[in-house]
Amino acid sequence: MSNTVYQIARRREGVKAKTLRREGIIPAVIYGKEHRDSVPVELTLQEANKLLKENTSSSIIKLDGLDKTTSVIVKEVQRNGATFLPEHIDFQSISLREIITVSIPLHIMGEDQLQRDHLLFQPNLQEIDLKGPAEDIPERLEFDVSTLKYEDKVFLSEIKVPEGIEVLGEDDELIGIVLSAQLSEEPEETEVGEEAAEVPLVDGEEE
Repeated sequence: MSNTVYQIARRREGVKAKTLRREGIIPAVIYGKEHRDSVPVELTLQEANKLLKENTSSSIIKLDGLDKTTSVIVKEVQRNGATFLPEHIDFQSISLREIITVSIPLHIMGEDQLQRDHLLFQPNLQEIDLKGPAEDIPERLEFDVSTLKYEDKVFLSEIKVPEGIEVLGEDDELIGIVLSAQLSEEPEETEVGEEAAEVPLVDGEEE
């Protein structure tokens, strides 16, 4: 858990979300067991970008600006389709020992070694769902593929997680497979030779 505290404020009543965004403010909401009703909040675009850049979906984040500092995780981010800037953020408030379910990004290590062997790792999953106490869930998972050989497969059962954390999914679910780098290359376009079929002339064109 990061020691960084991000600043928020209670949402101003009667101000539409579009108006907030024009002012460089991002609307958000906090919900969870500690809140009987969801709490509308707002934060600056600069603070929102910083928060999202420095954390993952499993990071425990501290927010300051309500009655007390609140621990949350990011549950959903709505982004602008053209600019990709955040337009709304859903935060779930949690306690450190609360059992939560989150999707954790899987980072593949050792691909440089595969490339030296003219191989590549073709992933089938980018994230893995984990369940356990919030403070024990890792922010990322790593798997080393440097010793794998051609057509070796990696399954969900091979992913190591901290004690007390449950991996959700079937053990035989495919994480990825090692392929030949040459097979993945697209064939070069063949040049049109002199023996190519002639293109019919359009009416009115001269030879």
